[in-house]
Amino acid sequence: MAIDLRIMTLNCWGLPFPVICKNRQERIYAIGEYLHKSSFDIIVLEEIWVKSDFHMLREKLKKKLPFSHYFYSGAIGSGICVFSKFLITETMYYCFHLNGHPHKIFHGDWFGGKGVGMCSLLIDGLDINLYCTHFHAEYNPGHDEYEAHRLAQAIELCQFVRRTSSNCDMVIVAGDFNTTPAQLGYKVITHYGNLRDVWRDKQNAMDEESGGTCEVPGNIYTDPKNLTRCPHGSRIDYIMYDVKESFEVLVSDWQTGIGKIPELNINYSDHEAVLVKISINKREATESPPLKNLPSQKSLSREQRESLQESLLVLDKGVARCVNEEKFFQSMVFVLSLILYAINNWLVDPMTLEDSLLMAFSISCAKLGLALAIGVSVWTALILKRAEFHALVACKEDIMKLLGV
Repeated sequence: MAIDLRIMTLNCWGLPFPVICKNRQERIYAIGEYLHKSSFDIIVLEEIWVKSDFHMLREKLKKKLPFSHYFYSGAIGSGICVFSKFLITETMYYCFHLNGHPHKIFHGDWFGGKGVGMCSLLIDGLDINLYCTHFHAEYNPGHDEYEAHRLAQAIELCQFVRRTSSNCDMVIVAGDFNTTPAQLGYKVITHYGNLRDVWRDKQNAMDEESGGTCEVPGNIYTDPKNLTRCPHGSRIDYIMYDVKESFEVLVSDWQTGIGKIPELNINYSDHEAVLVKISINKREATESPPLKNLPSQKSLSREQRESLQESLLVLDKGVARCVNEEKFFQSMVFVLSLILYAINNWLVDPMTLEDSLLMAFSISCAKLGLALAIGVSVWTALILKRAEFHALVACKEDIMKLLGV
């Protein structure tokens, strides 16, 4: 007997900053209304940063999707939540070792503690592990300083899925990968991770240009400047799967987008939703081997080996960038300390400070600012950059073990 599942994933763009994130309250409420009227079995949402938004959605969906979970992580939460028609028997969250930089406040990924969440579902006797993730954003395609971080996240995702899925019948991975099919991270996930992109297996014919999920034309939140670079948008949101050989999966429908909010004529998000319908059938009675996604050094295919070798080159660039930034902050400590020393000993006449209260206040503020800048530079150089360096090297070592080098 076939098991039919309707699955949806959407990056909801739910930042709690009205100036940056437009129409958040109206859009999140409308998303809840749409989902309440829909007939999905599993829903994965990203960027639900405001906890009250999750509580509102949970209350609105509890009759149709009685089981839900929010993955708490970092300073502001991961933003990832799941709503399910089926019982969630176990949950777990793995935080990526590399998550951007805390001093890049306006990027903010570090504060969300991005990673991958797992929900174990029991569906008509079928054990399914649902994985939900959100990778680091690509803020500047022409100068992508987070390429190595995102690639390391892709590798950690594969490792986590492989090491937690040996006892289940099927895995489903959904979320915003911030990675296009042409980029290395996608190749790592589909080659090394052995995850199948439902887009590739869909029955309904659709060209690649019709699959954009971000910065797509027609979305009112799309920056027109980005359309000159990518006229049809980018496909960066995915639903992927792997299944035991004793089962087969048919992707009967795949589509993107849920239109606009009728009353307001605005989009539900700056991303487009990914919606898929799959049918899971059990093959003739055979012994069920474990999931296929456990490549070892001897069993690596040519595609897996090539994508991992290419990953080493990207990680090498990331290590070099990290070392240079560490040296920069070390230099900042030295230069700022010299300036502070000069102000204290040579540049300020004590008699002048006694005569001018404003001058004394200004000098005190300058000293305080320099002391804070020195402290931040020391923290960044000796702690943050060292941690980033070690995480990049650890990821390289993992790949080298697999390649036998």
